[in-house]
Amino acid sequence: MSRAGQPPEAVVRSAIEWQMRLRADPASAELQRQLHDWLAQDELHDLAWQRLQQMAGLFRVAPLADAAQTIPLLQRAEADLSRRRMLKLLGLTAGSATLLAATTAPAWRADFATATGETRRLSLAGDVEVLLNTGSALDVHGQQLLLRGGEALVEGAQWQLRCAHADCLGLHARVSVRERDGRSEIRVEQGEVLVRAAAGQRQLQAGDGLAVSATRMSALGAGALDPFAWARGLLVVRDIRLADFLAEAGRYRRGWLGCDPAVADLRLSGVFRLAEPELMLRNITHLLPVALVERTRWWVRVVPVA
Repeated sequence: MSRAGQPPEAVVRSAIEWQMRLRADPASAELQRQLHDWLAQDELHDLAWQRLQQMAGLFRVAPLADAAQTIPLLQRAEADLSRRRMLKLLGLTAGSATLLAATTAPAWRADFATATGETRRLSLAGDVEVLLNTGSALDVHGQQLLLRGGEALVEGAQWQLRCAHADCLGLHARVSVRERDGRSEIRVEQGEVLVRAAAGQRQLQAGDGLAVSATRMSALGAGALDPFAWARGLLVVRDIRLADFLAEAGRYRRGWLGCDPAVADLRLSGVFRLAEPELMLRNITHLLPVALVERTRWWVRVVPVA
């Protein structure tokens, strides 16, 4: 077998550890430099890193867990998806995963799910329409919807949706529900929504937004991001921090996307097409004094113009 065809498990583990370190400290310039050096040391390092990013997008889940969980997930994927498909992706054999057991990612068992950069429209009973955003998963049980992860736009005369921290009862409502940073964000574009949660209940009208966690509810202001633009295939921002913009844009592309701390607080406004994530990144170099450093198509860092 060719050298570039099968990264050994030790290299895969190292790639997963690099991902975990970047997730813990995404703004660290020194950490990014070290990763750059590691990728350049061996073509197998770069291959394992690229395949890890591919796996994250194909599994339709949030950033991958640590090595003790991720490699067993590959084994579970072998049974749940298409025998050996994901094991071959990372070049692992069935006997290589002598690691701790892990639970199956919820998106694999969901009734409906989307991959990175994908949206999906569903027409359900009772004339209810649902649009799933990138990396999202939804279960449907009769008239009840369960958002397992990601983001959904729900519209209809009457519907009920359960998310991580609340139950939403919509009446002639068009509502976006997003799981984010340990809380459920609910924004109403049209109609009325009754939100019930452990922290209480609220009646929301068009224009209202509410963040719900396990212990509290708090109103959401307008913010720098248009919460409904993604349904039109757009990312619309107004005076947003570059670091926050990249975090949002990163939801729609595979791989790692970050920036140098020196440019993290630059402000950006504009309208960007989500279907063209690479063009979206190039466009910011015309709007701000920044440049793109692309180690691979999966690893992009925004830096100050030299």
